Amino acid sequence: MSRRLAAAIEREDRLEDAGMPADDRVTCSVHQAWAADCADRHGPLTACRVLVEALEIDRIRARSGSAGS
Repeated sequence: MSRRLAAAIEREDRLEDAGMPADDRVTCSVHQAWAADCADRHGPLTACRVLVEALEIDRIRARSGSAGS
C-alpha cells in the first residue's frame, strides 16, 4: 500500500467517524484500496455469484491436485 493511499484511508476514516457519508469515500476501507479499483467486488451477494465462486475454487483445487501427479 502506498503512503498516499494509507493517508487517504486514514483521513476518510476520520471524516466518516465525524459524519461523512460512506458513499463519499474515494477509498475502500474493506479492501484497503482505491474505491475505483475494487468497485466490482462490492456487488450484491446472489446464489449465482456464490455458485460461480464455488466452482472457481473447485477448479483451482482440481488443477493444483493434478499438478503434483
